[in-house]
Amino acid sequence: MISRIPPSRSGRRALAAAVGTVAFLTSLASPPGLAMADAPTATDAARPVTDTGTGTGQHTVTLLTGDVVRVTDAGDGRRTADITRAPGATGGVRTETVDGDLYVYPDEVLPYLAANRLDKRLFDVTSLIEQGYDDAHSTGIPLILGYGARTAPADRTAPTGTKRVRSLPAIRGTAVRAAKKQARKLWKSVAPATSSAAPELDDGLSKIWLDGRVKATLRDSTAQIGAATAWGKGLDGKGVKVAVLDTGADLGHPVLAGRIGGTRSFVPGEAVQDGHGHGTHTASTVGGSGAASDGAEKGVAPGADLLIGKVLADSGYGDESWIMAGMDWAADQGARVVSMSLGTSTPSDGTDVISQAVNRLTDESGALFVIAAGNSGAEGTVGSPGAADKALTVAAVDSADKRASFSSQGPRVGDYGLKPDISAPGVAVLAAKAGGSAATGWYQTMSGTSMATPHVAGAAAILAQEHPGWKAQEIKDALMSASKELPAYTTYQVGGGRADLAAATAASVTATGSVYFGIDAWPHAGSGTVGRTVTYRNSGAEPVELHLAANATVAGGPMDTDPAADKGKPAPEVMFTLSADTVTVPAHGTATVTATAEPGLGADGRRYLGQVTAKDESGAASVRTRFGLYREDARHNLYVTLKDRSGRPMAGWVEIQRLGSAEDPYGVTIDDSGEVNLRLREGTYSLLTYQEVAGSHGPDSVGMALMGDPEVVLDQDREVALDASRTREVTAEVPRRTEDRSLSMNWYRADGQAGNAWGVGAVEVQYLLDARYDSMFVLPTRKATQGTFEYETRWRKALPALTVTDDGRPVQVIGQGRTALYDGHERLKAVYAGTGTPAEYAALNVNGKVALVTRSDALTGARRAQAAADAGAALLLVVNDRPGKLIESVGTSTAYSAVPVFSVTARNGASLVADAQRGRLRLDVEGVPNSPYM
Repeated sequence: MISRIPPSRSGRRALAAAVGTVAFLTSLASPPGLAMADAPTATDAARPVTDTGTGTGQHTVTLLTGDVVRVTDAGDGRRTADITRAPGATGGVRTETVDGDLYVYPDEVLPYLAANRLDKRLFDVTSLIEQGYDDAHSTGIPLILGYGARTAPADRTAPTGTKRVRSLPAIRGTAVRAAKKQARKLWKSVAPATSSAAPELDDGLSKIWLDGRVKATLRDSTAQIGAATAWGKGLDGKGVKVAVLDTGADLGHPVLAGRIGGTRSFVPGEAVQDGHGHGTHTASTVGGSGAASDGAEKGVAPGADLLIGKVLADSGYGDESWIMAGMDWAADQGARVVSMSLGTSTPSDGTDVISQAVNRLTDESGALFVIAAGNSGAEGTVGSPGAADKALTVAAVDSADKRASFSSQGPRVGDYGLKPDISAPGVAVLAAKAGGSAATGWYQTMSGTSMATPHVAGAAAILAQEHPGWKAQEIKDALMSASKELPAYTTYQVGGGRADLAAATAASVTATGSVYFGIDAWPHAGSGTVGRTVTYRNSGAEPVELHLAANATVAGGPMDTDPAADKGKPAPEVMFTLSADTVTVPAHGTATVTATAEPGLGADGRRYLGQVTAKDESGAASVRTRFGLYREDARHNLYVTLKDRSGRPMAGWVEIQRLGSAEDPYGVTIDDSGEVNLRLREGTYSLLTYQEVAGSHGPDSVGMALMGDPEVVLDQDREVALDASRTREVTAEVPRRTEDRSLSMNWYRADGQAGNAWGVGAVEVQYLLDARYDSMFVLPTRKATQGTFEYETRWRKALPALTVTDDGRPVQVIGQGRTALYDGHERLKAVYAGTGTPAEYAALNVNGKVALVTRSDALTGARRAQAAADAGAALLLVVNDRPGKLIESVGTSTAYSAVPVFSVTARNGASLVADAQRGRLRLDVEGVPNSPYM
């Protein structure tokens, strides 16, 4: 049955890409009695659903935990989501809408997310659907498993429920495919139940990522690059292996005939042959022969030895594991340059799994990875793997050297690092057309930073031919330092400038491409000088004297608050200095100078960009080194404490939302000390946590406390006390006898921006508690003055599905997951059957009676129920063998138990067992499967 949780008031909000109303479909296990009046049929069991009703706007997604989420378009931009818990799943489930994306978090994943053991994307249902990982399009979940340094390769076995796809040695990882039907088994095998604030995964795993899809970066138009000067010197890339990792290539195309030295497909079920066209275009731009145009349209390095790795499917998308496997292959094949016109649309800080692989393979092999910056256009949008430190990241300009509007810009998110590194002209690049012919044409134009990237890769191949001993860093420095300066744009827009192969091949002196002085953290007390080494390399036969100069300007303010602040204003005169004004670089040698920054001379919250220009005595030849520094804006300490209902410190997880910002909320782990000190920017924050606490209904009672502060103005150091001893219990009184069928604690916080209507700047959590919880507590808050804040507590009550009394004394019972329901009102004898094994029943007569057993690990819930049913029991009561409430699945994935099964706590069950053993226990049992009211 679907239980709707409607908006709290008419016209409250309609999130076009979010959850306006949320519905849940759960088994009996969460909470007790939920949906028993209309119990789901066997076809509603937790399993992948391949028919989502195409055309009805419904999608079904099975999560890593085995829980099944169904999302339905309800019209008017609203969606409903219902969740079927996996058999045996415990804890609650919270749904959270962030910037229009629906996240579904079962309780059991939260500590692993907070400890950075799980990829948050695994629970982004909106993104999973968009990537084609919903159940209608995928029967499995593609995963990347990271292993700790101590886990030997031989011990990296595929966990239960997964099939190994390939090894990813660059990240000490393995790509696997998890069968959705086995998702629950997989989860239980890798993620043990834990109360630790810093849990570890089993099987030697360090982290589990979603093997997300990566797409070809096409958009708008780019200009074609020329390399006639290099060709005139006899430089065409001959003898240099260049790997093109893309959608494959049209192996029969004339411009690639005799040009390909090796191929391999990493896309399951697809050959190297390009069914998309993107890879053929980029490969021919790197090194096509021009044979279909009498040599007029040849690639930048027509003599290079091309290696074609198919890492993107014919659809234009690929899994991250395919990409990394292709990178490993390229390095193993001896490629000196790897061209990758691909990337994610999500900004990266350079620590993502593919970027890590780029850095490691660069160090190990010396290969230069030339990677597209992306086509998102805005500031701070360089994605993975272009965000990698060691990558040569390529932006796009047009034939007039104007920045292409689609080209992703820096700074790199997180550290304001210098990305992209270089640009290539690029509007309407004419290159080989996959499947072309004389009749239909051999060439076509394509657009994007994808088209700029192979121009730079081809240029890198030519430099690799000219300088056989150079490795990645030398080639990268040469291209960047000799690039054409584009003074109308900043380093964050076009990198060092537009690639200039003529200048790069003519230059005898090269310089470090860029240096970054880092972030000067607030409050800047004792900020000292920061030095970086700039290296000049002379490949010529004569020493060269260089005259040096440094200049810098403000590039803007913080990306998220005032990105254009003071843009173009000169930096203080002596903020950036050099250790020498001149330097002599010996023949076939190097010389260095130290560039020094004085962060204390800068303004708070300002980005500084500049360059060191080195010219020879004639003043004609010059090379440039770009540099940058970010002086942090005001930050303060936020001291957070967490306490239980008795006032003792407790461990937990707190979610933090920065109001007025496009940043996603993030979680902070608090250890057993119950305290954490955070360093945050000035601004207004909202804090939220859900914590399990002692309930109000006796020793076995379990409660949930929602504690938060919706408005923390961080204009100075602040303290927030999330103290459950100060919470108030919330209850509901109704005129009839009822039990709680479901309990829900919901939170909505929006910052008042116009984008709230679309889910931007808003966090909406809808948390359906599981059966263990019988009490709800809330920490009172001050009135929020900014934006909208709402808290909702919801109950779903009905006539108790089962009432049991012992000589008039109520016996508290808890319905088990996937149990059958009792119907009728009788007084029944209870027989104690030990742990409920078939052998124990063989010596007893429980036919038509209540079977009372003690739980043990020897039997699963389903086997225990079946044994009672086989013995003819009318009802099975299971006494827990440990403190607390017992909730387990007693049916199968396709059927409910053959006998009604309810549990009793050890404390309440002790007297029942004693009476039953003496043969004196008679219980009044009343079952009402369909409540007359709700």
